[in-house]
Amino acid sequence: MDLKAKLLPDGKIHTAKVFFKMSDIFNHPFRNYKVYPAVRKVKDVPYVNDNDSNHTMDFYYAPAKKDGKYPVLFNVHGGGFVCGDKKYRSGFASEMAMLGYFVVNINYSLAPKAVFPTVVRESVIALNEVNNLADKYDLDLDKIVITGDSAGGYYAAELVASMYNKDVAKILELPEYVGKLPRALLTFCAPFDVLKCFNKTTPFNIALDVTNCVFGTDLATPANRDAFPYHDSVLNVIKNINKNWCECFIVVAEKDSFCGGQFEKIVTALSENKVKYGFFIAREKGDGHCTHLLPFKKGTPLIMQAVAEFLTTIKEEKNAK
Repeated sequence: MDLKAKLLPDGKIHTAKVFFKMSDIFNHPFRNYKVYPAVRKVKDVPYVNDNDSNHTMDFYYAPAKKDGKYPVLFNVHGGGFVCGDKKYRSGFASEMAMLGYFVVNINYSLAPKAVFPTVVRESVIALNEVNNLADKYDLDLDKIVITGDSAGGYYAAELVASMYNKDVAKILELPEYVGKLPRALLTFCAPFDVLKCFNKTTPFNIALDVTNCVFGTDLATPANRDAFPYHDSVLNVIKNINKNWCECFIVVAEKDSFCGGQFEKIVTALSENKVKYGFFIAREKGDGHCTHLLPFKKGTPLIMQAVAEFLTTIKEEKNAK
């Protein structure tokens, strides 16, 4: 598959890219200052052999925490859809590796050069490659947890949606996923109804700029849902939840300026379809969008304790024979 078939030429300066790039640079030392000597790292493993750094992934694992095969945590980083890099999630990946997981932290092509659904396609290919490496790294493919934060949380959820709804995979022209279905989905501050977020009024029209970057559109003002290249029934993860979905754990912030107000809708959909789920609502003073990435925040240990309990339960469960 030609991953560059969906690339858009774009010479514009985007306010969204400037904003999120500054956020990445500023927050990098605050997110990734903790050291984890027990964690081994394998950097820049290609999942497509095209010498593109966007098509690489890093592995994090702690042999001292290994107890049988490694369960897998497949992470899709955030960054406002237009920025970000796997290196900005090295602290998070290391912390998860200390729970005994084999963490796969992927890079992907960024908007506006790569429009939707390029990232979902790349995620399928990367996850297929992880399945191919199961024997080499002693991975437990019955315990694959898909995760992501913010924009990465949306892509992670849309990836899961495509696995449980073949119509979504067909419409998005995704490559075939040849591995086992994920054991669970873990999201942090994810915009499941992405168009609701894109249509918000924001300073400097950042949300509108992100919209145009992600979909390759040239909208001057927020548009109704029918104006986008893909119908809401494909883009809205909540509408694609069905009774076959994997277990979910949803982390949200009570005060989230980007994707607040979506938690109730996804919980309702999960409940109606009798999908097992858990959640954590970050309510401490200072908690906001993706607080979990900042170890020094008062609320972060509470978030990560809840996540650790969820992941440990999956890690310790016995596989069906």
